[in-house]
Amino acid sequence: MSTKQSRISLLRSILEIFGIVFMRFRPIQRVWVIWLVAVNAASVLFITHIEAQIALGAVGTAVLMQALIYQRKRFVRILGVTHVLWLPMLVWMATRFPAIPAEEHSFRGWLVALMVTNVVSLAIDAWDAIRFLRGERNPHYAW
Repeated sequence: MSTKQSRISLLRSILEIFGIVFMRFRPIQRVWVIWLVAVNAASVLFITHIEAQIALGAVGTAVLMQALIYQRKRFVRILGVTHVLWLPMLVWMATRFPAIPAEEHSFRGWLVALMVTNVVSLAIDAWDAIRFLRGERNPHYAW
């Protein structure tokens, strides 16, 4: 079979990734991913703020990059490396945070939740990347 015939579409890759994390992960991992997706998706509630627009763009880009990796390697530990896009975003958001008016309680609360959640996710992703580099390269979930 040629490479073109064995590749799945970008949309199918995205759907399979979400299917795996929402339906095949162990319960604690599943709860974590649901939280991670919910906090990042909540950016649409604050879309008039540049921080939410940037967060949505970074998440969308990371998902597309994960789909491209998934098409070639399936569900391997290196998928989370795409979250490296969050590093400059998180630093930038942290520098902007003090200027956000205290009256914007919900926006500030979401921003703190987003920054903390994504920093924890980056730590998990770093651990997965180390494991990948040490040889754990086989897909550990399959659709």
